[in-house]
Amino acid sequence: MTRRAFAALLALAGQAVAAEVAAPARLRGVDPTALGYTYAVGTFVPEYAPPAVGSYTLPVIQTVGDHPLLDADGRPATLFALKRGEVAVVAFIYTTCVEVAGCPLGNAVLKRIDAALAAEPSLARRAQLITVSFDPERDTPARMAEVRALYHPSASWRFVTTRGEAELRPLLDDFGQPVAKLRFADGRWSGLFRHVLKVFLLDRENRVRNVYSVGFLGPELVLNDVRTLLREADASPPPGAGCLASPTTAVSAPPPAGARGPSPRRR
Repeated sequence: MTRRAFAALLALAGQAVAAEVAAPARLRGVDPTALGYTYAVGTFVPEYAPPAVGSYTLPVIQTVGDHPLLDADGRPATLFALKRGEVAVVAFIYTTCVEVAGCPLGNAVLKRIDAALAAEPSLARRAQLITVSFDPERDTPARMAEVRALYHPSASWRFVTTRGEAELRPLLDDFGQPVAKLRFADGRWSGLFRHVLKVFLLDRENRVRNVYSVGFLGPELVLNDVRTLLREADASPPPGAGCLASPTTAVSAPPPAGARGPSPRRR
């Protein structure tokens, strides 16, 4: 099946319908290469040496807000609560993804990062890994708990979902993570999502400092970036330290007339 034929067969969904039932059995006759194209054009094996820690600066890409989540035990949580004011690696996945260069790759890389954190407790205390599902209809807390058990994660790696589309969509929009259901021509959901694998690096101030995808998602690079952000944080004074007001405030907001001291005399 050609890409054009497959594109004619599937159409992007609008807003999700609650408790929608997928029909993955109908994908058995679809060319796997056509499915793979919905995630990335071909494959890419990184061939680079990560730069030395602290030898570069990661730009601020954007700032994200807090969002409600559900942890794998079904307890309400938020992004910031899980992050705990530390550096965090955030990955968006769905657990039934079948594309090797998609969610399974992201999980595999985070597994290696998690192992590195577990081997270095001083680093693990200052970095968090958060895997968020964008398929809350099927990826319930119980399902996320099953997946978590497969990876035997350390305490630094959390698996979470949301209550539904109302919580999920603002979260995805905030990060700039496009996701859409792939549907057959008759409108029925295939059980697959059209998405681009993205893994986000957040600093302590909840700013996105890097976005990794298939070509540049390697544990060594991510770990170097984490260490670089921590070195940057250690070199920066705490917010508000050494000053009571910003320079702009000091210049633009003079004290009330009655509070002013005597004018200087000319000698």
